[in-house]
Amino acid sequence: MRAQLELLRDSQFGVFTAAQAELEYTRQEIRTRIRLGKWVRVFRGVYREDGTPPTPALCVEAARLSMGLPTIVAGYDTAAELHGFSVAEGAATHVFGVQRRRSEQLVVHEDRLDSATVELVDETLCTNAVRTAVDVARTANRMDALATLDAAVGQGLSAEALIAEIERHHRRRGFSQATEMIGLADSRAESPMESYTRLRCIDAGLPHPEPQLEVSTPDGYRRLDLGWRQWRIGLEYESVAWHSGLHAAARDNARHNALTTQGWTIFYATASDVLSHPHRFTEPIRSAIDRAASRGPSKHPGPLLRPH
Repeated sequence: MRAQLELLRDSQFGVFTAAQAELEYTRQEIRTRIRLGKWVRVFRGVYREDGTPPTPALCVEAARLSMGLPTIVAGYDTAAELHGFSVAEGAATHVFGVQRRRSEQLVVHEDRLDSATVELVDETLCTNAVRTAVDVARTANRMDALATLDAAVGQGLSAEALIAEIERHHRRRGFSQATEMIGLADSRAESPMESYTRLRCIDAGLPHPEPQLEVSTPDGYRRLDLGWRQWRIGLEYESVAWHSGLHAAARDNARHNALTTQGWTIFYATASDVLSHPHRFTEPIRSAIDRAASRGPSKHPGPLLRPH
């Protein structure tokens, strides 16, 4: 890349405009680089080199240049990425502006912004962590809303701060959902899929499971993704990454045996189960809890609710 455009690129998080490129390249040279894939379009009139990853900071700067604004503020999923608690993959870039706009690549929100809720992260202006978490909790689907909040509180965001922030969003779209999800958020969740699995259990009317439940066995402590201690029932999310490899079967079998010898019943859920067929694990767990509760004195909180 020629010197002056390289300087501009480096001062703009790795992006440059077509107009800036035309100061050093002919239009034919520019078209050739785009056709060969050496320059990649980010947003209208804004490009990056093919070896430059589309980071959140880069995409926000590209949005600013494309919209012709002196400054811009990122929000929603993009701000969550900047803060490190986004669960959305391949999401559009979300920014604030004076005119609402939505495409697959760029979403412009007209929300009112209080300067007290804006901060600098990775040299990029965005809504602060608590405002961001609440915005996502209001507007994402239920599972992503909970997973985002779990990740946010896992990073140290307090329930008190979230409750105070959600009150500022009264009457806004998604207020009730965000309020509910804040009440369910748990810092012990270790992945979005664990959060999804927990919510599937709750939505099925099961008693709320305990995340990352530790069980003492003769071989030491074993940890379950989710569990109901009083009934000695556990639920494991079977991720491909964890349950594959040369030693996975031996490790998993030993772990399973150690738990069952202590009287635990272990259920398993796959990604397909969690995303599309939650009844495959929620109904067997419901039956197991009912059986365990009927065998003797129980702290059972009452009849299990069926999902609506």
